[in-house]
Amino acid sequence: MNIDFNLLVSFAAVKAKIIPILIAVLFFGLIIIIHEVGHFLFAKLFGVKVNEFAIGMGPTILKKQGKETKYALRLFPIGGFVSMEGEEENSEDSRAYCNQKVWKRMIIISAGAVFNLILGLIICFFLVGSEELTGTREILQFYDGAVSCQQEGLAQGDEILEIDGKHVFSDYDISFLMQRNTSGTYEIVVRRNGEKITLPEVHFGKRTAGNFSYSPECVISDVSGKMKDAGLDNGDKILSVNGVSVSTGEELYAQISADEDYTYDFVLERQGQEITVSQAKLATATVVDFVLLGEETGFLTVLSGGFRYALTLGRVVYLSLFDLLRGQYGFNDLAGPIGTISVITDIAQESTASADWSSLFMIMAMITINIGLFNLLPVPALDGGHLFFMFFELIFRKKIPPKYESYIHAAGLILLLIFMAVISAGDIWKLISGRGFY
Repeated sequence: MNIDFNLLVSFAAVKAKIIPILIAVLFFGLIIIIHEVGHFLFAKLFGVKVNEFAIGMGPTILKKQGKETKYALRLFPIGGFVSMEGEEENSEDSRAYCNQKVWKRMIIISAGAVFNLILGLIICFFLVGSEELTGTREILQFYDGAVSCQQEGLAQGDEILEIDGKHVFSDYDISFLMQRNTSGTYEIVVRRNGEKITLPEVHFGKRTAGNFSYSPECVISDVSGKMKDAGLDNGDKILSVNGVSVSTGEELYAQISADEDYTYDFVLERQGQEITVSQAKLATATVVDFVLLGEETGFLTVLSGGFRYALTLGRVVYLSLFDLLRGQYGFNDLAGPIGTISVITDIAQESTASADWSSLFMIMAMITINIGLFNLLPVPALDGGHLFFMFFELIFRKKIPPKYESYIHAAGLILLLIFMAVISAGDIWKLISGRGFY
């Protein structure tokens, strides 16, 4: 019997790529299923007639007709829906959604988002419980050369309560809140020896973060999207930085570290030609120069730590949305379903290689909490948009005419679909080119 080892190697390579993609689709699909199950269960609980329960969008792949409800799997794994009798139009059926009391409709429509939040909380319990130690907010010690403990700054034993006016729920909050402020200076509230103290200006060091890698010969690799947009590319050799010639990685690092503004003029060699890139702004990150105290993980620490971690992830969602609205993030920083699945696939590939699944579950918790909170926003066509009209009905004891409400939701749906189409096009372009539209 002859064995084609090249075929086996090829099969193993394909398998190594397909499995992370299947894991990503499975995880993303599970989040969608949980959301739709929330709507479905409470609709059934209140006796509402459900015509269809679908996972995915677009053409139907598989379907099964139940006693009353059609269950369907559709082609594109980017959503799902529960179609209830009388949801989009009036119906004479006493079991129709439109004929239920407003409080029942509010529970049904919000159940999907609530189920997503519950799933996120359960994952957070799992993540905290899987660690030997649970992080606290108390500073255990500082690294050598730490800056934040100088000039009336932090001290060993301080419990960090607030950073720049934002409450610190968990140890994860500290790094996130510090990265939102790129100045390297923070107002921090701590508990020290039982007393609450405000430290108005705590200074930290900064470093460049996630811009590009380079070889000892100053050849660039792994360029971020923003740096590609600025004019740098893989394979470029850096000849000078801000007018100073560099020939080794150490010299390049020294020149990058010397500029506190992290804005540079590069002279590059690309395919035998010299190219100048002016005023390229590198992304920076604050250097957290202390270690937090960990406590032994137990039942109570899992409960409290899981809740605090879920609160942290929830706040990451709405603070990121706020940062987006105030222009801190651009279009190229957004990701739709395709980009999200791509990110999950990359993390799944790393997890299968290392057998460490914590990063995958962390991103899953982030996504499901994100979907839960986003769906509650008072935006037409989202669950929160429907809730907004129900609150109006609850307060004024009067329904907005269904046809007008349906017009508003239809317009919102069209805008959302256009937005998702543009974001998905950006996802595809980033996968193909490795950079954003602009």
